[in-house]
Amino acid sequence: MELDAADRTAVEEVYGPQALSSSAITVSRRYNDPALYYSVTARPVEALAHLVRNAGLDASRYAGKDAEEVIAALKADTRTEAAVALAEAMEGTDVSADIRRIISARVPRFQYFDEFNVLPGRVSIRKLQSGEANLDPSERTALALLRLAGVETQEFTESDYEPRKAALEAAANHLTDELFTYWRQNKELSVELDIEFEHNAAAPYEPPEPFLQIRVRNSRHRITLNMAERSRGFIWFFSFLAAFSEYAGEERRIILLDEPGLSLHAMAQNDLLRFIDERLAPHHQILYSTHSLFMIEPTKLERCRTVEDIDDDGTKVSQEIWEARPDTVFPLLGALGVDMTQTLIIGTDQLLVKGPSEVVYLNLLSDLAREAGKAFLDPRWTITPVGSLDKVPTFIALLRGGKLNISVIFDVAAGGNQRMSNFMSKGIIDANHLIPLTEITGTAEADIEDLFEVPWYLSLLDQSKVKKIAQTELSGTGRIIKQIETFLGGPFDHFQPASYLLRRFSSLLDEISEPTVELFSALFERVNATLSK
Repeated sequence: MELDAADRTAVEEVYGPQALSSSAITVSRRYNDPALYYSVTARPVEALAHLVRNAGLDASRYAGKDAEEVIAALKADTRTEAAVALAEAMEGTDVSADIRRIISARVPRFQYFDEFNVLPGRVSIRKLQSGEANLDPSERTALALLRLAGVETQEFTESDYEPRKAALEAAANHLTDELFTYWRQNKELSVELDIEFEHNAAAPYEPPEPFLQIRVRNSRHRITLNMAERSRGFIWFFSFLAAFSEYAGEERRIILLDEPGLSLHAMAQNDLLRFIDERLAPHHQILYSTHSLFMIEPTKLERCRTVEDIDDDGTKVSQEIWEARPDTVFPLLGALGVDMTQTLIIGTDQLLVKGPSEVVYLNLLSDLAREAGKAFLDPRWTITPVGSLDKVPTFIALLRGGKLNISVIFDVAAGGNQRMSNFMSKGIIDANHLIPLTEITGTAEADIEDLFEVPWYLSLLDQSKVKKIAQTELSGTGRIIKQIETFLGGPFDHFQPASYLLRRFSSLLDEISEPTVELFSALFERVNATLSK
């Protein structure tokens, strides 16, 4: 790190302008060791000389090669009261350590947030109050809610239910108001916090345990749902606000975000960027990693750095962004492309897919197929997630004037896909440009996940913290997604494993089988055949 003017002034006010020989410091730590280690280029002799002059003494009379010699010289001058007093004051003082103490108190704190920090739908209040060391990332975010409400150390009993609930409701209202300053997607939602008391059947005479319930109310439908059952994007945005609510008044915090907003669609990611710029950046240093072109501001590319794994040199961060490999700068080019689309023109070849999971899998497997010498996705394609097949006609209608070449990759459920048949019958899109995944898998139904081998995909679910599932625990022969949801008893976030693969692709590369690459390569061949001539 580099000390700014205020940091240097804090040292100089005590030890003078010559106390530091450099503004650069190094702060480091080791694995399994919570301590921080500071490397500071302090000049203790010059610092002591400043103290001598401040005491009204002649610094040349008390010179020395090191701090010990300076203090010894002060001690020896028993006829000068000021010298003796200064020697006593400095006895046992490590000037370098004291300068490190001044600087360490000014080093910014770090705050990390990723997909594992999102709020749970229900959590034990007693556990939240047991200490942060005992909490997982999502529970620490829930603890931030208690702190915002001012009840993180309060006792929760049925008799004081009303005041505790009122405090929590005030915190929820505050965050909801904050959220809708930036969240433009659905203004009918609000967050409700409640307390639920649960008796332990094994200990019927003990007081019931309090649990924090986090629910989302939809005023249009007049229902509430548990936070865990809301859309992933809404949960992420609200959790993000909750996690940073307790630091809103702080300065000099370094905020680290791992792939922020990937569960948000393009406009919501733009809202997130606005929140970062307006609320966080004026007070904190923000660093985030992203593969999303919508999290890059085309007019502020000077903020961007590329991160590459360079052969035997390891990870390299560079501000020479256009010197990086083409696949590294692709999100930057994509961001510029979106900006140009909005102001000038759009790419001719548009490949429409359902959601961000498909974007991740297609891009990563295309790179893998290219390295294996097989057919890969032609770079002329712009992959656009449209959310659902129902939105395909709207997308085409909006951009019809651009003479686009549009192809669609879509999944097939049992019984076929009537919507795609309707598109063809209405002349919305050429039948050859509709590419069902069953055409590649040779099965009756298929999602993009069915192109992977089942054991590998189940391993990805385990590693990405969705659920550890053995293949023998699945039943049926249909789409792997439906088999998993049947086992789980409900839907899960399909993007969570895709996001994990995106971040850990280099380590998971060797685990992807050749048959999987062959299937994706066959898909790329089929898609490339529909390119505009």
